[in-house]
Amino acid sequence: MSRLWREPTLHFFLLAAALLLGHRLVAGNPRTIVITPALKADLLRRYGDQLNRPLTSAEAEACMTAWKGDEALYREALREGIDRDDPTVRSVLIAKMRERVMLRTRPAEPTESDLQQYLAQHRDQFEAPLMYEHQFVVFPKSDPQAAHKRTQDERRLSAGATTASLGLRSTAANVTRDRIEQEFGPEVAGQICRLPIGQWHELETSDRLLLVKMDGIQGGLPPPDLLHARLLAAWQGEMQQKAMAQATRRIADRYRFEEPSR
Repeated sequence: MSRLWREPTLHFFLLAAALLLGHRLVAGNPRTIVITPALKADLLRRYGDQLNRPLTSAEAEACMTAWKGDEALYREALREGIDRDDPTVRSVLIAKMRERVMLRTRPAEPTESDLQQYLAQHRDQFEAPLMYEHQFVVFPKSDPQAAHKRTQDERRLSAGATTASLGLRSTAANVTRDRIEQEFGPEVAGQICRLPIGQWHELETSDRLLLVKMDGIQGGLPPPDLLHARLLAAWQGEMQQKAMAQATRRIADRYRFEEPSR
């Protein structure tokens, strides 16, 4: 017997049993679920709110029976590590944790300077390409009467005549500046894009005399009220993402990650 008591293996099992007993005494049986009066009252209140009326005794008993079954399944799932091994459950828990972190990391309201700086850095996200709606009539320079005809037609058009009433072949276009440059070259395209709305103007390229009228310009930045709302939403979204990333790093820093060598 004295030799048995000196065996290290026996000492190990006795120590393990003592630790298990101590844990049970301090923490209790892990399969014991304590239902406090406050917890029970809260569960029944929430169920009553769903039914929008007081519960009968049978309904209250059924509610608690269902809750006990669900809680037991939940605890057993944790014991079996489903929360760690199942990708779907893992994703749900991560998403829930992100929601909690986001509630604690609400960004402050931006100043007007903040929004203007954000606009300068992300202008392409808010600005639509400018579209120039215009029409033009071409007079080839190869025609000796081109200049005379253009002058006459410009007077009539400015007086209220239409290209159709004058028998002029006009071309209507609603295109970007790049497309106008392809048609007339950079210099004339710049002149066309600066034309006032609704007036015929004489322009020319190397081989053509032109009458051009700008009918309208669309695109660019949205109206100020809409632009401010979009800027505010985008700025807050980006700030929240940055805050979320910082909060996630702080949580990750609490853990030590090891990669054992093979």
